[in-house]
Amino acid sequence: MRARFAPGGCMHLEDIFDQTHKLPTIPRIVQDLLGTFSQSDINLGEVAKRISLDQVITAKVLRLANSVQFGVSRKIGSVNEAIIVLGFDTVRTLVVASGVTGAFVATPGFDRKAFWRVSLGVGSAAHKLARMLRLNPEAAFLCGLLHNIGELLIHVVQPDLAVRIDRSVAGGGNRVQLEDNNIGFDYIQVAAELASRWNFPDPIRQALADQNTPEPESRLSRVLQLAVALTSLPEDPTPEQLDQALSRLPADTDVSIRDAIRLQLPELVTLDPEMERILS
Repeated sequence: MRARFAPGGCMHLEDIFDQTHKLPTIPRIVQDLLGTFSQSDINLGEVAKRISLDQVITAKVLRLANSVQFGVSRKIGSVNEAIIVLGFDTVRTLVVASGVTGAFVATPGFDRKAFWRVSLGVGSAAHKLARMLRLNPEAAFLCGLLHNIGELLIHVVQPDLAVRIDRSVAGGGNRVQLEDNNIGFDYIQVAAELASRWNFPDPIRQALADQNTPEPESRLSRVLQLAVALTSLPEDPTPEQLDQALSRLPADTDVSIRDAIRLQLPELVTLDPEMERILS
């Protein structure tokens, strides 16, 4: 289906999603698991059976479950064991992350592995920050993983224009402004819409939509903004740069947490090597 361009050469947001032949499709098990975010009574045995039907995702989950990151003392040989040892929330996150990252095919002019490595880094940082702030770490991880997925989708649908925008961003341009001016919308709007169409929980969709919103109400939105800011810092940030990043914290955050973030910054922004197995 050919995209309908609005006056001035810009597209409508719906045009991205009208090109269904180019859009990624997430595995059915991922769609099923997204529905469990709103369920209080989950049949874990049945969930394990459904996950096990997807051999590719099962293999990734078991590799991750047996990695150093989780410190398991014995080998996990099945999805059911992984749920028992790691917990359902962790396994659900691994399945969703594996399914989402595997849904996109290679795109000319785009380094897909580098893109997902950045996304996983933001997700990992958001996960750690959420634990410190006593929020849902699995939801925070998924927010980080998906935070710039709209950028990838624009590359899928408009690869030539996306490459030109990337070059301008590399030269110091603002991605949101460039996309708004050249396409008619930006990657944040695309990410929020994709999360809605994929039936991700509303708090995750809202956090994605709020990425550029000053003082968002949602604490999950603030965690995502902070994770993006911290992982974007230079290797040796100035006190002013770190203070600017920490301004994303909720105003009522205890000073001890702010201090802990400062002290643990290298660990917070470093992607655990085992997480990269999701990309394999």
